[in-house]
Amino acid sequence: MAVGNINIDISLRVPRIPGPDENVRADDYWVGLGGAASNYSIAVARLGQRALLVARAGREAVALGLLDRLASEGVDISNVEVVEEPSGLVVVLLVSNTDYRSMITVRGANEGLRPGMVPPRGDLVHLASVAPQIVRDICESRGPCSYDPGGEVFRAPKRVIRALGSVDYALLNSKELECLTSDPSPESATSLIGGRLRFVVVKHGEGGAVLVDSSGVVASAKPPKVEIVDATGAGDAFNAAFNVWMLWSGEPLEALRAGVAAGAAKVARRGSSNMPALDEVSYIINRVHVD
Repeated sequence: MAVGNINIDISLRVPRIPGPDENVRADDYWVGLGGAASNYSIAVARLGQRALLVARAGREAVALGLLDRLASEGVDISNVEVVEEPSGLVVVLLVSNTDYRSMITVRGANEGLRPGMVPPRGDLVHLASVAPQIVRDICESRGPCSYDPGGEVFRAPKRVIRALGSVDYALLNSKELECLTSDPSPESATSLIGGRLRFVVVKHGEGGAVLVDSSGVVASAKPPKVEIVDATGAGDAFNAAFNVWMLWSGEPLEALRAGVAAGAAKVARRGSSNMPALDEVSYIINRVHVD
């Protein structure tokens, strides 16, 4: 089960991020379904698992057929609340031939997400870019929960740190970790361990990912070299594969390898919700190096 956002994504590939009053021509663009929880749900479904999405869909998302797209991917949208409010929207600027990107977000209907919308069933609950103040209410008295706070880290870092104690594991990128601990090194994630939190996964893009528990760095995994087409959504693909393998094996190191493989497969695809299938991830797993 994924809890989070449904967005309209507008992605522009540019030679560089423009400065004030500068007009930069985009090389191409992509418009479609986005939102971390939506991306995650599609990835889970393409990995052959049941995916249920809890979110709010605004009027433009409905008019553009984004719910139909989710349903066509095999995502259960019975817990998506349709509202007459502006939709969530994200404008992504991708710098050509790199994994660098800038994002501008409009929360829209996503702002009204409530703990009471989350059904009691579900093998694992993944909270994606969910406001930290509702994480505790969602995860209390519930089975395993994972949390990728996304941009919430930069808006409310102290609240995110408190929320981490209510989940079983956290999935952060290196910039988010630095925001929370003032230290980009993976070892700093040990300071976040406490309460219910067992371990933290720190994602480094092309550099792979690191698993950290209260004792320090447990393992690191590095992907094979791949051509970067669009890194948007790679973290969501990682999260989906990590959680699916955790359910399958219960082994964080196997899940780490799968997550890195899924992220590597995603960056070769254009579009934030264009997720890899199980056979692609399984093929790359054998090329992921784990220390």
